[in-house]
Amino acid sequence: PSVSISLVPSSSQPSSSLLCSVMDFYPAHIQLRWFQGQQELSVVATNVVPNGDWTHQLLVLLKTPLQCGVTSSCQVEHVSLEHPLS
Repeated sequence: PSVSISLVPSSSQPSSSLLCSVMDFYPAHIQLRWFQGQQELSVVATNVVPNGDWTHQLLVLLKTPLQCGVTSSCQVEHVSLEHPLS
């Protein structure tokens, strides 16, 4: 899988959200976890979406106030990876 994180500005909120996009993975079973610093955050994931070419994608939005100096990351575990990808 390929993983990217992007900032999603909010027009109605003073804070922004982070979007973790996991693309082009097969098989469909995948685990994604969000961390802020060393603390794991509770998030609601969307369903894995088929791309129509045997691969899948997953988008997970983190809605939490971003803190200066605190690193946010998403960690992906998939059977095709030797180690979790952050």
